[in-house]
Amino acid sequence: MRHKNILFILFIFLSFSYVFGQSVSKKENESNVKKISQDTLITKVVDCNALFTLNNRKVDFLRKKPYVYTEPYYKMDYKSKKNFAVFQVGKRKGTTPFLYIKIFTFNTCIKKDEVVELIMDNGFRYRLKNDFSPNCDGFIISTLKNKIIKKLEQGNITSIKIFTFEKDYEFHMNDEDSERFRDELQCLKYNKFKFN
Repeated sequence: MRHKNILFILFIFLSFSYVFGQSVSKKENESNVKKISQDTLITKVVDCNALFTLNNRKVDFLRKKPYVYTEPYYKMDYKSKKNFAVFQVGKRKGTTPFLYIKIFTFNTCIKKDEVVELIMDNGFRYRLKNDFSPNCDGFIISTLKNKIIKKLEQGNITSIKIFTFEKDYEFHMNDEDSERFRDELQCLKYNKFKFN
């Protein structure tokens, strides 16, 4: 009889412990779920040094200064299957970032004016001036000031239009290129590159 009472008390104690333990673990799981749902802000980490190549060789300086540059974007004019261009961003030591463009069409004359238009997925359009001298070799260099980079960070670039004397070109950017381009601009704006 005494053993039965002890077993009964032990059974009740174990049952109570099990129920109590279940409610505690359920509360812990609920608090963990809340914590996870509250901390779901995704932060993208970009390795700026992996996106850029640093050129510190004196024989290769750009206007007597070292510079960083990205992998180029090779694009085809969406209206024509014959016209190609290369786009590349970079920065010289102590200067503002720049966008370099070369159109590979013979005798493409570029004036020193607002000849580049960046079209965003949010509907905004930004015009960039050619800082390079007028030429018929298809060269364009546009300075990317911080206020322009700030605007370009707010969406994806869907296409780049270039206005020349003879005709206009339009080059489309896919989502992957547009995201990479935005990462590169942010790196140029915020990252401190170690120039020699």
